[in-house]
Amino acid sequence: MSRYCFYIDGFNVYYALEGNPAYHKYKWLNYRKLAESVIGAKDTIEGIFYFTTIVRWHPDRVERHERYIKALRSVGVETVQGRFLKKEILCHKCHKRFKTHEEKQTDVNIALKVLSDAIDNLYDKVLIISADSDLLPVIKSVQHHAPEKEIGVMFPIERSSFELRQNAGFRRKMSEKLLQDCQFPDKVKIGDTIISRPDNWR
Repeated sequence: MSRYCFYIDGFNVYYALEGNPAYHKYKWLNYRKLAESVIGAKDTIEGIFYFTTIVRWHPDRVERHERYIKALRSVGVETVQGRFLKKEILCHKCHKRFKTHEEKQTDVNIALKVLSDAIDNLYDKVLIISADSDLLPVIKSVQHHAPEKEIGVMFPIERSSFELRQNAGFRRKMSEKLLQDCQFPDKVKIGDTIISRPDNWR
């Protein structure tokens, strides 16, 4: 029997689903159900942590994202939010400068949480759901300082990372079948409130 924690890079998964029209319908993903689907019958889940950032300058996206966060919280998934910073970039074709936004803190937040939870002995095994190779240092750090802990990875569908694949202790696959089986129902009842799947997530 092992105690598991799950650490989810929300945008890494979101953009994997967004990048293929066939996968848009899987954005209403229940990470509690996914976690329960990939552990053993005698294993326990000690925590599921969803790391994300709200796109505040797009009100329609904010509403959908906050609706999804409410659905996740209703099944005990804890949300950890980062932030966006404004950034100016130079177009190498037209040589004009444009303002954009860059997500910050997510990989750092995941790394700090994975490491601090290892120190607090919250888990025996970890599953990091991301293909961001910036998370390699925390995998190596936990393996060095707490070698009894097992660090695994699940790559978002159709994404991968050679560095994470080579260094993780184990891997789980995010298949389309897993995504199909781990969706919230179209309507999620939270107390007296009904949270509905966004229409463009169908």
